[in-house]
Amino acid sequence: MSAKRVAVVLWITLCSAGVAMGQTEWVQWPGNPIVGPGAPGSWDEGGHWLSNVIFDGSTYHMWFSGTDQTTGPTDIGHATSLDGVVWTMDPGNPCLTRGAPGAWDSGALLGAAVVYEGAVFHMWYSGGYPGIERAGYATSMDGCDWIKDPSNPVIDVGDPGSWDDWVVRPNTVIADGGTFRMWYGGANSAQVVRIGYAESNDGIAWTKYPEPVLKPTQGWEGGTLAPYVIADGLTYHMWYVGTTLGHLWGGHIGYAYSGDGIHWHEFDGNPVLVLQGDNPVYASPVIFDGSTYHLWYSHWDTVIDWISYATSTCCNAGLFADDFETGDTSVWSVTVP
Repeated sequence: MSAKRVAVVLWITLCSAGVAMGQTEWVQWPGNPIVGPGAPGSWDEGGHWLSNVIFDGSTYHMWFSGTDQTTGPTDIGHATSLDGVVWTMDPGNPCLTRGAPGAWDSGALLGAAVVYEGAVFHMWYSGGYPGIERAGYATSMDGCDWIKDPSNPVIDVGDPGSWDDWVVRPNTVIADGGTFRMWYGGANSAQVVRIGYAESNDGIAWTKYPEPVLKPTQGWEGGTLAPYVIADGLTYHMWYVGTTLGHLWGGHIGYAYSGDGIHWHEFDGNPVLVLQGDNPVYASPVIFDGSTYHLWYSHWDTVIDWISYATSTCCNAGLFADDFETGDTSVWSVTVP
């Protein structure tokens, strides 16, 4: 049987089972951006560096680092939505704040990977930016009132000279049975950025995979960071930032797929999201609800950090069959203000 016929059979089987493996048409929300800056003089008056979005069964939850007009990202805030478009800021913002001067997380808080399990929100975040960023762990019952773990930081940077000896920035954690699986952005002291992987049985003691699992392989990406991963039971799908060499925060969005979450294949047509005017994107969490992919992304217009939204539905049989081996996600249509 030809590779294309195998792909067509798989497409029919997977889509009939409610498992989507390819996105072929992306539609931007006409009201973008959906989240703008806070009020003048507020902790988030410069906008928001998106961290993550999850759905708890009834409500969408968003976490972000607020930015001001002088120091950049600061603490982590929280917002909720019933439709993923109209967001209500938590009155308790900022919800997770930096440590005291001299603490490991006294610099800006970034990340963060969040899992909702057992009626508890679990967050892994990075602290220390700009500078050495380690990963901490916190829990919350409502998504805003967080308790930092006393054993923090739970993931340290690598040994001197290693590929992640400067930055460990969590972006995705998946609870897979009794194992937490993490994908994170890592960087060395030369700010060469790559994507790493780690596992834990309790969310506190982590074992890193020794080498980065996604390195830049195409001309548009000088580095890879900010991995957002979803699993459909057969395949892991990742959206990530391909950034200019030496930058830790923004670029274009690429797509990759994997059978085990460690060995990744990049889509040949990357990048899949490029903003008009070449404005950088630096986060792109994705949720699949059984029929539609929902993507939220942060972008910067040199003054304000915005958050926008796009959706995609599966499947186009012709494109899926033709591009099965490359994991096509086609092109995102986006506009910035």
